Amino acid sequence: MKRTALFFALFAATVTAHAQDGASLGVGVDYSSGDYGSDTTTEILSVPVTAKFVSGNWTYKASLPWMRVSGDPNVLPGLGTVNNTNPRGRGRGNGNGGTPDPEESGTASGIGDLRLAATYSFDTGGPLGVDLTANAKIATADEDKGLGTGANDYGLALDLYRDFGGTLLFGGVGYTELGDSDYISVDSVANANLGASWKVGGGSLGAMYDWRQAAADDYDDRSELTGFYAFSSGPSSKFQVYASTGLSDGSPDLGGGVNYTFGF
Repeated sequence: MKRTALFFALFAATVTAHAQDGASLGVGVDYSSGDYGSDTTTEILSVPVTAKFVSGNWTYKASLPWMRVSGDPNVLPGLGTVNNTNPRGRGRGNGNGGTPDPEESGTASGIGDLRLAATYSFDTGGPLGVDLTANAKIATADEDKGLGTGANDYGLALDLYRDFGGTLLFGGVGYTELGDSDYISVDSVANANLGASWKVGGGSLGAMYDWRQAAADDYDDRSELTGFYAFSSGPSSKFQVYASTGLSDGSPDLGGGVNYTFGF
């Protein structure tokens, strides 16, 4: 799964550059499919529920998904392909042991990892927006089902955006310290994104390129292109729809989804 808190924060920025104080709740559906460089297609369905609170220059966000993953036990949501030696992993005989077979495949569902983020928006005194975000992934997903690594992650991200007469340009960089578990060893990763959006039909139409280092040696980096449309559906609610395509073996071949947010 690629739809991070940063991803949806950028979507929100395309609707309005400055969020209003208050709370909001959101729910979405996200689907992706790809072989991630292997001989097995892995499909990931995620239904995240998100809570956000804005107070002055601070924005706090928490997101927890329900997930269904079908495919290679070495492919994990949000990371792609890793070396997963867990004998109880997805499709491995419910803990019967033995040497994991790279061609094994299985299906599992359950709660995913809890993601938390705190963003500070700097007052630059000009049209340039600057956001600094501290984020954490809390390992609430079942590692035996292959829904997560079973370890916590921590990261920082810096995002810039500026409106040029209705055209919003945005980009950012980040770094995440990925946690190792008993069965999965991963590297810390850097990421970057760049995109633009335009006011169209009462909403914002845009595209974003996203790159992220591979989480494990001998695998390809993630490289993806996403198109999206975000629009208000009421005084305090909005929809976001998107579709993406992978540009490397480290990414899913295709993906898409929808997100609804209601403020109060």
